[in-house]
Amino acid sequence: MESIEDSAFRLLDWDSAHFGMRIGRVLPNRGDERLFQEASAWADRSSLECMYLLADSDHAATVRLASECGWRMVDVRVTLGAELSRMAKSPAPMRQAYAGDLPYLQELARRSHTDSRFYADGNFPAAACDDLFAAWIERSVLDRGFAGAVLVAELAGNEPAGYVTCSVRHGAGEIGLIAVDPKAHRRGLGTRLLAEAARWCSEQAAERVTVVTQGCNIPALRMYQRCGFTIESLRLWFHWWRGRGHTGSGQ
Repeated sequence: MESIEDSAFRLLDWDSAHFGMRIGRVLPNRGDERLFQEASAWADRSSLECMYLLADSDHAATVRLASECGWRMVDVRVTLGAELSRMAKSPAPMRQAYAGDLPYLQELARRSHTDSRFYADGNFPAAACDDLFAAWIERSVLDRGFAGAVLVAELAGNEPAGYVTCSVRHGAGEIGLIAVDPKAHRRGLGTRLLAEAARWCSEQAAERVTVVTQGCNIPALRMYQRCGFTIESLRLWFHWWRGRGHTGSGQ
């Protein structure tokens, strides 16, 4: 018989290496008291400093138990989706990013995603959080297996002013990162980037596209809804840290 540990817990190698500490994840989105007890025991055996849990917001028992067992909610994960046939397409395609864009794209990434759970947690060094998104955009540009396209918006004179990453998996489009340079705010670039991402996904034969953002990011939520996206799910990110609060292990 498969144990809970076999199916419910995963050591996160990339996160552990990036932040310089052992980090794991509890995989089920719903759990009972036994799951939280075994998560605590697994953290001890694996010498973890931190664990992540993404919980269904409508499962009150999981949300309550997480809090009682020393987990802290750090983010509301909002998934929105849209039918591509109903979205406006970009009238003039933007260009694909290339390796020469990376210094600019990485600098923009470092200061554009501060609503994420890593910053909200308060226990991760801010510089490491910045570098996480710089690494994300770098891999998106260099590895087409990670992101199918990185599209760059430009101002007059071919000056880059924003980006969007997108991919198609299992026939559905996914938008990863999107950012607009503060110098170009209020020019509609965010909407244009979304429209171009929709055009690119349509060209890959996708019929739908989804995007994930934070519940606290009201401007992004409003933009997505203006562009035809509707909320499909709400989940809650919880983080557990060693030595901070009750673990639920009975110790």
